[in-house]
Amino acid sequence: MPPRAKLEELIDGPKNFRRADVIRTFEKKGNDQDPWYIVVDNKVYDIKDFVSDHPGGAVILTQIGKDSTDAFYNFHPNEVIEILANYYVGDIAQEDIITSKEGFAQELRKYKEIFKKKNYFKSSKLYYAQKVIHNIIIWATSVTILAKFGDNLFGVLLSAAIMGLFWQQCGWLSHDFLHHQVFDNRKYNDLMGDFLGGICQGFDPSWWKDKHNTHHAEPNVHGQDPDINTHPILTWSEHALLDIFDPEMAEINAKLLPQWIVRFMIKYQTLSYFPILCVARVSWCIQSILFVLPNGQNGKPADARMPISLTEQLSLGIHYIWYFYILSFISTWNLVFIFFITSQAICGLLLALVFALNHNGMKILTEEEAQEMDFFIKQVITGRNVIASNPELQFIVDWFCGGLNYQIEHHIFPTLPRHVFHKVQPIVQTLCEKYEIPYHKTTFMEGTKEVFNRLGQVSAACWKLDRKLT
Repeated sequence: MPPRAKLEELIDGPKNFRRADVIRTFEKKGNDQDPWYIVVDNKVYDIKDFVSDHPGGAVILTQIGKDSTDAFYNFHPNEVIEILANYYVGDIAQEDIITSKEGFAQELRKYKEIFKKKNYFKSSKLYYAQKVIHNIIIWATSVTILAKFGDNLFGVLLSAAIMGLFWQQCGWLSHDFLHHQVFDNRKYNDLMGDFLGGICQGFDPSWWKDKHNTHHAEPNVHGQDPDINTHPILTWSEHALLDIFDPEMAEINAKLLPQWIVRFMIKYQTLSYFPILCVARVSWCIQSILFVLPNGQNGKPADARMPISLTEQLSLGIHYIWYFYILSFISTWNLVFIFFITSQAICGLLLALVFALNHNGMKILTEEEAQEMDFFIKQVITGRNVIASNPELQFIVDWFCGGLNYQIEHHIFPTLPRHVFHKVQPIVQTLCEKYEIPYHKTTFMEGTKEVFNRLGQVSAACWKLDRKLT
């Protein structure tokens, strides 16, 4: 039953909204006293009572006060609009309706329909079946080596390295399933996400969705994208640096870490970068475990918490059962420790190197800049594609990066199966060139250098600020 205010609105009938009225809800950051408006197809919806039921979690909060048309259709099948209709409160006033004219976004929408007619959004089940089998073979290889050579340092190191690769590849596959690229039935995708992400890899799917969906909605937006909210461990922009040096923020941060330690970490982050990547998997595993605990989401607003299924909790439990069981194949505690550290570090490094290439070192937007920017342009200018220096070796880059080397295309069409990216990439690049939108692609090594250089620039800015303030 809708609340009384909603019933009164239904009696009075829908009303016309000025865009300025909708934007004001963005400026107020969706406080409890005001409606939380979003716009889809020039219709206005008050989502305040829907947030707690939203399957995608807190990502919906990033859309308050915005025209979410492209974001909405990017993440949902068309029929979901019927659910949103329950929260319809009116229309954008006629004088504020933006007439759709030919442009970058309009052409992308047309191409999306063309791709649908060509069945590009229909995955090859055979392709994904062989990918799953391929991953199981990697796992079996690691476990077999460990069982036969668990008393040998070289055997333990080799097994651990292959296990790290197995986890990395499971990360890419679970990513595909949880983006609903594979099956039309989302329940099947979620079950495969529980298997590949939970049982195989040890990452909770709901934790991942909560974080990753928000990243897709607001990529490289300071204060919104959790993937760049890593300071002071890694600080990616001057925006974050100013937050750290701001007296009010410094007082809050001092409760966690002394200011001199925070500044030290930023100044020397180019030295700590690769060691930090090596412990990334351990951090993500801990976050996953905490997320599924009964009080694991206490830091979030009650209506923005993700529901955690028993299946997810069991999948994480099974992961640690099989992982700790195979440690019994190792003859000494010293070798157990070496296997644990090596497998975790290799996976963290292999995952994080690719993650960093996707967006780190690219343009970072303020919330105000993102508010004014077209959804698709935002996806393009904050992403980086990775290509092979030798085109004949592109298949190796595609495999190692799990298709995320087509990062721009993935952000524009997140439900497009990875085996189709190479078909749409030239079209997207040509459109970007037509509308003079920066489209960035580079090799793996060049991209890593760009990421590293960006960290160095922020470190230099930290040194400069520190000298002026002391």
